[in-house]
This record gives sequence, C-alpha cells and structure tokens, in this order.
Amino acid sequence: MGETHVLIVDDDESILRMLEYSLQNLGPEFEIFTAKDMTNAVSEIEKRRIDLVITDYMMPGMTGVDLARAVHRISPDTQIVLMTAYGTSKLRDTSTHMGFDGFIDKPFDVDQVREIILDTIKQVKLNAPPTPPLANEAATQLAFSKTAPTVNGLLEQLLINAGARAVLLINAAGDPLKIVGHIEQNQAKTVASLVATSFSQSSELSLLLGNKSSFRSGSYEGDSHNIYICSVNESTLLGVIFDVKLRPGVVWFYTKQTAASLLPLL
Repeated sequence: MGETHVLIVDDDESILRMLEYSLQNLGPEFEIFTAKDMTNAVSEIEKRRIDLVITDYMMPGMTGVDLARAVHRISPDTQIVLMTAYGTSKLRDTSTHMGFDGFIDKPFDVDQVREIILDTIKQVKLNAPPTPPLANEAATQLAFSKTAPTVNGLLEQLLINAGARAVLLINAAGDPLKIVGHIEQNQAKTVASLVATSFSQSSELSLLLGNKSSFRSGSYEGDSHNIYICSVNESTLLGVIFDVKLRPGVVWFYTKQTAASLLPLL
C-alpha cells in the first residue's frame, strides 16, 4: 500500500485510464485513485487520506474550482493541481486565487504530470509540521464536542457553499423548521407549504410508477430562481432557492451532502 495517495478526477474515461496506467511507475510509495465526477471524488477523499488531487477544469455540472472548494473544506492539507484545455490567463489567475498548487495544460505530456506529482509531494513533505503527540481520549472528545456540527451551522454552510438565496428545513406538514438566507418570514412559510404539498404529490407519483419508495429529490426551474428539494428523512425536507446563473449540479451536490449530515441530528 503506497504512502502517498494521488486522486485523478476527469469525466473522460480514456484520460483516467491512461494516467492511472502511466503513473504506476512512480514507485511503490505512490497509490493512484481515480474518479469521474465530483461526488465520487469527494467520496474518495472522505474514505481515505488523499495527498494530491489532479482535477480537470471543465466537467458536466461542475468545474475543477467547484471541486477545489469542496476538497479544501473536507481536507485543507490536500494539494490540488488543475488541468485544462482552457489555459487562459484569467483561468490561471482564478486557480492562483483558489490556492491551486499547480497547473497543467491539455494536451499534456505524461512526464510533465509525473514531474508535477513528484515536485508537489516533495513540497508537502518539506512544509509538513512535526506530528504532535497523541491527545488522550478526554481531550479528543472535548475537541470533537467543540466542532460537532449543528443544524443551523449545516444550513448556513450550505447557503455559503451553494451560493444560494435561501435554505429552508421543512416538516411534512409544510411548516418551516429553520430558515437561513434572504427571504421574508411570510414568504418562507408560503414556500414551505407549497414545497411540502408538491413533494407529497410527487411521492404518490413515484409509487404510481412502480417505485418501492418515494422520490428523494425534485426541482423547479424558473427564469430568475430555481428551487431544489431533497428529502432528509420521512418527515423532513431540505429546500434550496438559488439563482439560475448558478450550476445546478453544484447545488445538488452540496444539498445532498448537507441532507446526509443533517440526518443523525434530526
């Protein structure tokens, strides 16, 4: 098992396979993982320590910048290199601002990728702080209690990550349990009621079509704002109101992630 874990993210299967095969000769201390989209990439990062992510810039429903935001939130020490065929100066400025650790233009040379991996990992090891002594169990529990997520905290983080106008936690009766963002109280109550009614009807439709369970999510698209709805559990819905200029795939990703984090708290 390699000591250094590298994750390659690209929606092009041929590029993934080519890089996975070509990078095998980096040495036994390296282990290469691959992912075709943001959801699978984040899943890999949550399952194991990833030292370096090399991600394509343009992928369906998201960009490498969107993935970088998610990676930095989950694993701040993970290094990220952006690869793209859109090698403009503006994009390079964006990648620098986002804290990327490298930039690869497509089409690329595999030797270039190999060199960037070695240089990036070398820099990581040089800058790594000394390992602190292990904390005792009581101290660990205390630290966890200070950083344990709350319902309000998760909703506010979703608002920021998705760039949404408002986020609503709604019960099955259509009452808003929690509201964050820019929306008036009366409007939020009306939205919550309509969302709950609509989702209940969609559940009947799901069963009518032969599904064994209700639909787990739904969306409505408008000319200025969209609404995405996700089921947290049988009695709670998560609704996100966002501008049409935002990428729906990114909103979908963060909403699903938040719903999973909310489940044990409700």
